[in-house]
Amino acid sequence: MSRSGVSVSAIAVLILGFVMLCPVPANAQRHGGGGSTLAGSGSLSGISRPTGLDEKDSLKDFHEVLALQATSAQIAEFQTLVKTTAAAQAALQSLRQQLHQETAASQSPAADALDKALENARNGTRKFQEGFSAAQKSGLKDISKRLAKSDSDLDQEDKKLDQSLAAKAASAELLPHAESLDKALTDFYNQQLALGREISISLASGQDLSFMLPQVKSTVRVSSQTIPVVVSGRLMQTAAQGGQRNFKLELSADLSELQQNIFELLRTQLETTETCGQRVTIRQATLTPATPASVLIVWLHFERWMCTRAFGQQTANELAEGNGKVEVKLTAAINHANDKNKNDQAKPNTLTVTATLGRIDATGMLEESLRSGALGEVLRDQVAQSVLSAARAATDFKIALPPVLQNSANLESARFQDVGVGGLSVEVDGQIEISNEQVDQLANQLNQTLSAHAPAPQ
Repeated sequence: MSRSGVSVSAIAVLILGFVMLCPVPANAQRHGGGGSTLAGSGSLSGISRPTGLDEKDSLKDFHEVLALQATSAQIAEFQTLVKTTAAAQAALQSLRQQLHQETAASQSPAADALDKALENARNGTRKFQEGFSAAQKSGLKDISKRLAKSDSDLDQEDKKLDQSLAAKAASAELLPHAESLDKALTDFYNQQLALGREISISLASGQDLSFMLPQVKSTVRVSSQTIPVVVSGRLMQTAAQGGQRNFKLELSADLSELQQNIFELLRTQLETTETCGQRVTIRQATLTPATPASVLIVWLHFERWMCTRAFGQQTANELAEGNGKVEVKLTAAINHANDKNKNDQAKPNTLTVTATLGRIDATGMLEESLRSGALGEVLRDQVAQSVLSAARAATDFKIALPPVLQNSANLESARFQDVGVGGLSVEVDGQIEISNEQVDQLANQLNQTLSAHAPAPQ
């Protein structure tokens, strides 16, 4: 977690402004006078105070900023609070994925986890505000009202969804409620960030030793389908020398949507209905983690037909038929500049996925076609390409990384990872070396990303 500190830039500006507004004059003009100077006075007692400037007014803004500044304890508490709300967003995303699968969401752990996460986020926010000083409570009335309104909206949307879940409504009826809750939770999160900015809490600083990269949603085209992929990451400093700093880079791409769509993808890519030849039907397909690899299991039906022609008519006859199951092991790696990769299209610093056939439960022509025939080759190639298309979202630097980092990342390794409850992700590790100035730019870009999601003042 990144270390955050109170921004002192605003205070510095106020102090500088106060100094500039209150100079010690070299020449003081008497009220109504014409040209008296300090010469020979021997003291400052004869200097007239400049007109139109009240010393109390000049310090007013300065003291107001100081009164609203967060304490070190409040900074730490706010960082925890933001993480709690992020956990609620993740729980809601998990529930929405189950609803898209039309599973029994009312009985799922995701529904219970969401209720608990929302309760933690809302209670944590109220507790955080209760700890404000009298000056903070007075100065933050407007933003507190907006936050209270977003909290009320969040509570109402949560109750609507809970009522529909309790009534065991169909997924089609539940999804709109989940989407409304998502909007309410996003507004609640934005109001939290706005509150943090009001008390000068900066979520990222150039002095931090680690940075959490914001989640980004990408879409990839796999065969005829569009698959959403969520990418997240973090940086952890490993060394610093002179004006340069080295960071370990970790990127993660959530492949849960690919898992949910793998059956339809394989049907599109592998099924054939040749009148005279091979007919393949995909019956079932599952993609599961087997860290550091992943395993695809495909159940299929196979037929071989031969056509004969007699008296000007063509007749199709079935030669063989059978059902089978095949396992495909998938491994991820990073292609380096000195790698002698057989795939000439694999550029350095890019992700590659290799597919190898594992256990095959089949007999006859189906077994032969899988082990040494065209069906096995097509299966390996199509599976590898489908998974690679989705996984490469983690290495699309223009999407996954802030602008200041996009030309500095060097990837080292990749692996598939079990993220719980059978969920699959691809994890990519690398290194980034940037200057102190670039680290400051990184902090600014991260904070600007957060600000971009914040609502405009009302």
